[in-house]
Parts: sequence; structure tokens; C-alpha cells
Amino acid sequence: SCELFLQKHYEKEPYAILKYPDNYRIGSVFSMIVFDLDVTDFQYAFRLDGPYDEKKGLLFDRNKVLLDPYAKAVIGRSETGYRGRVVRNNFDWGTTKPSTTPLSDLVIYEMHVRGFTKDPSAKATYPGTFHALIEKIPYLKELGVNAVELMPIFEFDEMRDYRIVNGKEIIDYWGYNTVSFFAPNTSYASGAEGSHVGYELKQLIKALKDNDIEVILDV
Repeated sequence: SCELFLQKHYEKEPYAILKYPDNYRIGSVFSMIVFDLDVTDFQYAFRLDGPYDEKKGLLFDRNKVLLDPYAKAVIGRSETGYRGRVVRNNFDWGTTKPSTTPLSDLVIYEMHVRGFTKDPSAKATYPGTFHALIEKIPYLKELGVNAVELMPIFEFDEMRDYRIVNGKEIIDYWGYNTVSFFAPNTSYASGAEGSHVGYELKQLIKALKDNDIEVILDV
């Protein structure tokens, strides 16, 4: 069985837990529409129930709240644990077109989103963010770069191996421990966490491509 776990932003208690009716499924795929909710006010997750048998790879635990692996925005790790957000697909790409530059003609700059502009010498308005990369497009053009390869930009657990070494806090920097392959990393946004980070990433991609710089994503 499956339950939809609804929660208002930054509230610890669930707003509602809705069980999927048995006839709202095809095989193992559940489907349900919830009316009269403002999606901007809510985050969501799932709870699944079923057999528990480690030898068979069955690890159901209905008490665990699970992130939607297809969530397009992730929120709340620091408060309630990972939750998904619904993202409206309304970004205006204008006249931006797919890449036409042959691979053999690409001059690729591989970069880490945070590391590229985090230092004060970058003089970025919001250091270490997607927004800051937009500010550095003229610099990339000066270098003759026509493609950027972004090291992992998807949501990952920066606190997975958190530790203190010689009095300095150490977190996961590189991002090769992805939590959600469909959600941009929240901490790379210039604003508050949530669906805005996806909008900001799209702004970056559009700005790069409008300046004849192709975008490659590392995973």
C-alpha cells in the first residue's frame, strides 16, 4: 500500500496523510489527484507498506517517510528531512535553441558551481550560486570558452561525511552522492530553498546558450 504524506513548509507535523485507494493503481503504480491545495504551501513525500525480507531485498517500513525519486525540487533537509515540491513548468525559454556546435569544436571549461565564484576575487553578488555563474559569462567569453561542464548540480547530501578537522568544518564538496537526479541542489540557489532553484538553473542555462556557450552536466 501507499500513502501520500503532505506537510506545510517547516511544520513538523503532517498536514494530511492520504491513503491511496486500492483501485487507484495499475500494478505497482499508484495515482491520485488532490484538489483545493495551493502547491506553493506544501511539500510532499510517501509512506509505503509491504513485506520486510532482507534476503529478498524487500525493505518496506510504513513508518519511514520517503522522498519521491522523481521530485523536481527538494526542500526541508535541515528541518524535516528530504521532501519533494511540485514545480510549475512555466519557464519561458524564448528563442533559445538546442545545441548545433559539433563536439570536436567545443572548448570545454569544467567547473564546480560553488568553487568557481565562492572566493571574493570573483566579485559575485551571490557567491557560489547559479546566479553568480551568469555574472561570469563575459569572463568565459574572454577566455574563448564555448562550453561549460558543470560538476554535479543535483541535490546531494552535503552533510553525509560531516566532520571537524583541525577546528575546521568539513562537508561534502563534490556532490557525487546524489539524493535526487531530477532536483537541482538547493544550496546553489541565491534565494531561499525550494522550487526557485530550478528556475534559477534554467535562467543560467538560457543565459549561457544565448551567449553561444553549450552546457554539459556531470553526474
